[in-house]
Amino acid sequence: MVGPEDVALRLLGAVIFGAVIGLERETRNKLAGLRTHALVAGGAAVFTIAGAYGFSDIDRGPNVDPMRVAAQVASGIGFIGAGAIIRDRGSVRGITTAAALWTSAALGTAAGAGLWWVSAFGTLATLLVLVGLRGAVSGRVAALKTPIHTVELEYGRGYGTLGPALEAVRESGAQLEDLVIDDDEGGLRRVAVDVRVGHPEDLDDIAAAIATRPEVRRCVVRRAHVEPRRPG
Repeated sequence: MVGPEDVALRLLGAVIFGAVIGLERETRNKLAGLRTHALVAGGAAVFTIAGAYGFSDIDRGPNVDPMRVAAQVASGIGFIGAGAIIRDRGSVRGITTAAALWTSAALGTAAGAGLWWVSAFGTLATLLVLVGLRGAVSGRVAALKTPIHTVELEYGRGYGTLGPALEAVRESGAQLEDLVIDDDEGGLRRVAVDVRVGHPEDLDDIAAAIATRPEVRRCVVRRAHVEPRRPG
């Protein structure tokens, strides 16, 4: 059995490695970011330590392998985690919660195996990720994210305008985030498209080209904004 110092070092290392990967993903505006990856890596470490060093008081044989318990918990908790993930208007919420549930299952497995130091350090590592990284790092990461611009388009319906307009926006290198359409009784359609774009000047050129269409009354690009981070 490894000692408390070794357990702490392994768990901390797992969290750091996962956080590094998550940081890269978060700066590229991916759904699973820094905290999610750190939790998954930390949970995997707990499962590994519990399976490798736990259940030492049980005799193993051809049909008796306590390590299978940890494996079944690791796979079974996925069903509960999936239920915590919610899809809402093109975005996904609950990924960090699902990762926290998965990590909690790992901590429970370690506690059930009598690995108290693993459970204790695993809990501290999980709290560090959920609480410490939330304010200390996430705010700084937000500054690295590609900002959101909003393309506001107003035109008469029936000309097939929206499809070519969206395609032109995509060709500028922008990533579509959200789309809101509002039609009035007079045949006028108002569209607001939230996009992430690295070079806003290209988006301005596209908007100017769209505005030259005869049915288009207005096509402008609003200033960039950074949306508040949704709870995971």
